[in-house]
Amino acid sequence: MSDATAPGSVGPESAPTSGSAAGSTAAPRRPRRKVRAAMLALALVAGVTFTGGWALPNVAGGMFVRVRAVVEPVPSGYGPSVLVGSAAAIRAGSIAIAADVENSYPLAVVLAADPVAYSAAVYTRGSSGGLTRVWQTGAGDPVIEEGSDSPVGGGNSKAAVVVPPGVTRHDIAGGGSAYPLTSSTGFLPAGIYYVRVWAYGIGSSLVPIAIDSL
Repeated sequence: MSDATAPGSVGPESAPTSGSAAGSTAAPRRPRRKVRAAMLALALVAGVTFTGGWALPNVAGGMFVRVRAVVEPVPSGYGPSVLVGSAAAIRAGSIAIAADVENSYPLAVVLAADPVAYSAAVYTRGSSGGLTRVWQTGAGDPVIEEGSDSPVGGGNSKAAVVVPPGVTRHDIAGGGSAYPLTSSTGFLPAGIYYVRVWAYGIGSSLVPIAIDSL
């Protein structure tokens, strides 16, 4: 009986030992899973930070930038009557033109740029509906970074500009370079004219202006 009992006594005693060994090997797996989850979360945060803090502002900055033409008649005692939008008509000798550049991204963005960063054009519309350019001018931007200092590469521009968040205004044609409405032969012919501006290659919508020479 003692020999029969011995194997039976060994079986129950060895079962807890086996279970204890299994438990000791499973316990470290939980910390490893937590470490993996933490590493995955850190990688995700790093990816989001890289995308939002560097990739989007530097690679896709143009997605967040809009350009609006600002057209302001310069009052004068000699000149035609000019009406822009809902403003009251005034007698003006020229028209000052600027560009409002709006960056809707919360951080500064980088855009490729040419030496002539801003340009403006005035058009008339023919009987067929097409636009004919009658005047154009441009202006540079002294803050444009060129050559190897440029944070963006490629293309023919070889230069870049950092656009801060919010709206910044850039004068294109003002003072002596404003669009003239008078000449030695008289006033600009009456009619509807259209102004469009560009900043860093991004164009604005057309702004109609009504000119009455009478």
